[in-house]
Amino acid sequence: MSDFYRRFEGANAPRDFDGVEVWAPEFSGDIDIVIDAGGRWFHEGEKIKRKSLIELFAKLLRKEADGAYYLVTPVEKWRIQVHEHPLQIESVSRNAVAGGFDIEAYANDGKTYPLSIAYPLEFEAGLSGAFVHLPRGLTAKLSRNAWYHLCEWVEHEEDRVTLTSHATSFSYHV
Repeated sequence: MSDFYRRFEGANAPRDFDGVEVWAPEFSGDIDIVIDAGGRWFHEGEKIKRKSLIELFAKLLRKEADGAYYLVTPVEKWRIQVHEHPLQIESVSRNAVAGGFDIEAYANDGKTYPLSIAYPLEFEAGLSGAFVHLPRGLTAKLSRNAWYHLCEWVEHEEDRVTLTSHATSFSYHV
């Protein structure tokens, strides 16, 4: 187990992440953390099973202009491998509001994202799935379960499907 990983195991793990967007440490190297296409996190080939550790690492994660993903602290910057999207929307819920519906997306980083102008939904080519745009250049792919729920809620028109949430419409032309 690497020293970087060990630092986040105990009670001494950092909890304040204000500034992760602007921290600018020198590149520390590559670390053997991989996020596979299913949104599962692995360290040195072993699946990270502790949800709290994934949530912690997600708070340190950002995508940079070079297209790579990094775990960043004020003094370290480690590149990791991401096969598709770094996070996953595990479930969604829909609440009726005046004039429509609000949809909340629950991600594996422990946070809830309202599908809205702040967290836009993007349909994948051929309506094979969808993902949500998040801060720091991150995205979260909808799990199969979450995707099927959204498919039940879309409005079908002649040449497109539309999903409206928090007074924001997301469309895909078919």
